[in-house]
Amino acid sequence: MVMGCSGGGKSSLSKKIAKITGLRLIHMDFFYFEPNWIMRDNDMIMQDVLSAIKHDGWVFDGNHSSTQDARAEKSQMIIWVDIPRWRCLLNVVMRTWKYRGRARPDMADGCNERLTWDFIKFIWGFKHRGNVKIAKLIEDHQMAKFTFRLKSYAEVNALVARFENGDFNV
Repeated sequence: MVMGCSGGGKSSLSKKIAKITGLRLIHMDFFYFEPNWIMRDNDMIMQDVLSAIKHDGWVFDGNHSSTQDARAEKSQMIIWVDIPRWRCLLNVVMRTWKYRGRARPDMADGCNERLTWDFIKFIWGFKHRGNVKIAKLIEDHQMAKFTFRLKSYAEVNALVARFENGDFNV
């Protein structure tokens, strides 16, 4: 399970891990939205997430605090991509430019890439809201799961290199 702030590189890292391991890749963003950025009901999101993780063999990219405990229980590893928020913002600006007018491959259909003031505020405030939830999740599961907190792209790249060499241990 790969978690962290929007724009931090969760999806990119998840894709690499899925490719290395041959595991199924699941993007949380597929469950969040209907076309045109309409937020889905939490019960529907939970039902779809539970269905997606029913069978072992996946890499799950994304947050959503109401489903994180269920996903953590079924995961073998929790990876926290904790990149500085200025870098997350920069990445989102670049991503918005790259996918302008269309949906990203890891996003629900009909959700064309956009950058709003609310999204900028969400990213900037993630350190005080989202990181607290992720830290608690890792604290609750660190004895039973492999856990990683990656604070730079050098650390992300080092973890990918370890996985490419078949080293999946802490």
